[in-house]
Amino acid sequence: MATVEAPIRPQTRLHEGPFVNEPLTDFTKEETARRMRAALEKVRGQLGREYDLVIGGKRVRTSDKIKSINPARPSQLVGLHQKAGKEHVEPAMQAALEAFASWSRTSFEERASLLFHVGDVLRERKFEFCAWLVFEVSKNWAEADADIAETIDFCEYYAREALRLSRTELPVQMPGERDTLLYIPLGVGAVIPPWNFPCAIMAGMTLASIVSGNTVILKPSSDSPTIAAKFVELLEECGLPEGVVNFCPGAGASFGN
Repeated sequence: MATVEAPIRPQTRLHEGPFVNEPLTDFTKEETARRMRAALEKVRGQLGREYDLVIGGKRVRTSDKIKSINPARPSQLVGLHQKAGKEHVEPAMQAALEAFASWSRTSFEERASLLFHVGDVLRERKFEFCAWLVFEVSKNWAEADADIAETIDFCEYYAREALRLSRTELPVQMPGERDTLLYIPLGVGAVIPPWNFPCAIMAGMTLASIVSGNTVILKPSSDSPTIAAKFVELLEECGLPEGVVNFCPGAGASFGN
């Protein structure tokens, strides 16, 4: 995987007000179309790079590879990925379990703040992420924009829900009892998303897990691992601790099972 930039220190800013869907982009406006074309050219210059597995924050290379190909141009390599095998399952599980011990004890506010921050940065880079979808799964501009807008929605919505659920509730009290209701993290989850909404569904499953205090082993679709790699890089830039999300593209019949 490419070298990750220095972490963007999250600002402690918990969004107030009701949830509102991210507006879709109007590509009939010349300035908007110009920005999208510029993003496509920027991403075009990054095609064909090699991406590593990320297990417990460590970059891992394998002999087997996954080639992500532009389905509209089969000769165009979008990204070359390491292919996780059965031998990587236990290290990924142990890394996620180790991270769970500390991540599960972070506050709902801290985890929600991270999601809000990821959404803010993703909003700033929307055209760039859209461009990756155009190349990797041949989405048109509007389809790619809707995919990224939904990803931002998940950042905003799940963060708000985490804050709502963090408030301790007092059920009906019975004589001689002191009853409370609270939500706790459960452990390690496997996230295995499909390829048709390769950013939104992948990110939604991952974000819902980590904002709840759980840790994740992420096995993206072999048809769309690059957009998942870019999203994991973004999580790292925004300050997600090592081991909370472990990036392991691989075959469903081996690593997936």
